[in-house]
Parts: sequence; C-alpha cells; structure tokens
Amino acid sequence: MLESAEIHCDSLAPLTVLATLAAFVISICFRQMGRFPDKRSRWILVVCMLIAAATLFSDFRYVRRYREFCDQLQQQIRESR
Repeated sequence: MLESAEIHCDSLAPLTVLATLAAFVISICFRQMGRFPDKRSRWILVVCMLIAAATLFSDFRYVRRYREFCDQLQQQIRESR
C-alpha cells in the first residue's frame, strides 16, 4: 500500500479509535479492581492501566500535533482571502 505525505485536515478525527480503546481498557481495569483483591492481580491491572494511559497520552499528542498544523493552515488561508 502506498503512503502519501499528505495530511487531509478535513478528515482528521478529534478522537481516534486507539484513544477510545485505551479509555475502554482503563475503565475495565477500574471495574476489575474490586473483583480481584490479591496483590498479584492488582499489579497486573495497574500495569495494564499504565500501558493504556501511555497509549492514550501518546495518541493525544499525535492528534494535537496534526490538529495544530491544520489549524495554522486554515488560519493562513483565511488571512490570505
């Protein structure tokens, strides 16, 4: 599959599928904390939450970077009119 260097500003989603899944995993981990009182299970859930939180944070930074680029581009277009 060919990758293009173009950024389609009109089709960028404010919330990606990856961010939605990471938030869902975090919510599931919080729900499971009450069901598993032993330390080992809780540590596994905490590690899963940390991975999901890191994923959510990195996805946010990615979306924010391209949103900022698109916002600057749209502002330049408005100023040139």
